Amino acid sequence: SYFVLGGWATQTLQLGAEQGQVPVALPAIDYRRRLVDPVLGGTVEFQANSLLIARRDGQDTQRAFAGARWDLRRLTGMGQVITLTGLVRGDVYHTDNTGLTATALYRGNPGWETRGVALGAVDMSWPFVGQAFGGTQILTPRVQLVVSPPIRNLNVPNEDARAIDLEDSNLFALNRFPGYDRIEDGARITYGFDWQLDLPGWRLKSTIGRSYRLDNEPQLLPDGTGLSSRSSDFVGRTEVRYHDFLKFTHRYRVDKSSFAIRRNEFDATIGSRKTYAEIGYLRLNRDITTVEDLQDREELRLAGRVAFARYWSLFGSGVFNLTDRNEDPTLTSDGFEPIRTRLGVAYSDDCLEFGVTWRRDYVTAGDSRRGNTFQLQFRLRTLGFR
Repeated sequence: SYFVLGGWATQTLQLGAEQGQVPVALPAIDYRRRLVDPVLGGTVEFQANSLLIARRDGQDTQRAFAGARWDLRRLTGMGQVITLTGLVRGDVYHTDNTGLTATALYRGNPGWETRGVALGAVDMSWPFVGQAFGGTQILTPRVQLVVSPPIRNLNVPNEDARAIDLEDSNLFALNRFPGYDRIEDGARITYGFDWQLDLPGWRLKSTIGRSYRLDNEPQLLPDGTGLSSRSSDFVGRTEVRYHDFLKFTHRYRVDKSSFAIRRNEFDATIGSRKTYAEIGYLRLNRDITTVEDLQDREELRLAGRVAFARYWSLFGSGVFNLTDRNEDPTLTSDGFEPIRTRLGVAYSDDCLEFGVTWRRDYVTAGDSRRGNTFQLQFRLRTLGFR
């Protein structure tokens, strides 16, 4: 079991955003406890959560919920891995100043609202192991059924589940929304497979899948997320690794109808722990115009570190906006705009770390102004002081 008490306040970096609309979350409480003894052969975990969100010039929200989850995992005689899941939860919300939220789907009803959540799922995977190409391969088909009754999603505000997007990481999630405020209801089947090939020094992993809704009820998922139709888009991930020297990861989402690439992302790293180079690229082509949090964008990320002497290293990084006016009509850039660059020198041994960094911001975003910043970092590793 564990208990977390926290809070946060931030300054906006979003272009055109007002600081008065940026929330302050305090307190944010989460408590979970897992029973030691099994219940009906499975594990039971209880959760209680509370959150207060306040805005100087915007909507205020208080949320509390309590729930329980039961999981039973079994291995059959033929090698299938079967997982049964049941979840129940009760939510209480209180909301003020809903009219100050521009997106109607995020508001909820003013005043007090309650909501019940129930969900059941069956998940089956079946790994097949064999020899291939001089190595070992594992092919694992997987299918999942998730069922939930209609849930009063629009009656409560949406504070933490806005950035919904179908990815390989949430394909088999019980709830594809990222937070607690929205729950994907109805009945759906998700299916796909994992494939892994291990060769001397090399590892290749790949995942692909999609989902299909069994009911035809209207959904609150916006067009362009990959989940708005009964049949979802295809999502996947491919990873290539050579020892600890080279790693390449590609993530993608392909439109189910036009086969257009809606998400194209890769990250590559080459080098050792002390000297390495990294490159990352992301392009979102979702064509979502109705939700402010899901705009298209394209960016390039570069980073590197070079060790010299015994404890010293030089490092640098940069983020570049490749989004043009065709992807976002509100922009004035030509498709290449530096956002932030860093350059620094660092020292690290068994006892302490320190470094000097020069950072340049090229764009004024929210309360963050363009210009140069110099940072000095110092850390005593044995004491955890920083």
